Amino acid sequence: MTWDGPRRFADRVAVVTGAASGIGRAVAERLAAEGAAVYALDRSEEALASVWSGVADVTPLAVDVGDSAAVNAAFARVGEEQASLDVLVTAAGISDAPWRLAAGATPELESIDDDAWDLVVRVNLTGTFYCLRAAIPLIRRNGARGGSIVTISSVGAIAPHPLPSPYSASKAGVLGLTRATATFYAKDNIRINSVAPAATDTAMLPADEELRAWIVGTQPLARIASAAEMAGSIVWLASDEAAYFTGQTVSPNGGVVM
Repeated sequence: MTWDGPRRFADRVAVVTGAASGIGRAVAERLAAEGAAVYALDRSEEALASVWSGVADVTPLAVDVGDSAAVNAAFARVGEEQASLDVLVTAAGISDAPWRLAAGATPELESIDDDAWDLVVRVNLTGTFYCLRAAIPLIRRNGARGGSIVTISSVGAIAPHPLPSPYSASKAGVLGLTRATATFYAKDNIRINSVAPAATDTAMLPADEELRAWIVGTQPLARIASAAEMAGSIVWLASDEAAYFTGQTVSPNGGVVM
């Protein structure tokens, strides 16, 4: 992307998960445009290559965030190649198990089997935990300068929506994890906040036009947000401009929650 705005992340290092598409890709693009050296993590090596191959200052790494060993190896590489880490954004996530989506999943609790529950929680919540755990020692290398972590939750974690329960539960868990870790690591000047988006124009948004219209109808700002809009909030929260924010949830949601 072309960028003629501020370069708030010059000489900073960032890791973004879910960086091959959607909000994660938009965040990685914005951080790189503002001067950061970005490690773009995603499960799909092919998707990473199609987006980031040959892009200056972006290092793509294929990582399943739900795999503890793979996450540790990725952050170990960051630690070997960089003096420290300044920013982590945990945008990797799934809305439902692929086999349920393929079958036209319904949100009813009794329709969700053990494997579907375990997969969504492993990626959305446990994967966030793995990344925070691996990143914090690298951010601590900054000493008093500290750093910033932004987790990605969902408006579905804080307001009623007809979403599959594993998704809402996992995203609510992300909020609890964010607050708990923010409390503990504030002493190290490591700020940990969360962004809880509403409907955003990514592959995770349902393709059904009637459902999209219903979603829009629930919002005072009656439109679907772009991934770039969400990235603006996330990157601001990661920047020094938000230096007095920690343990907070920022929810760009078009007025669904006020």
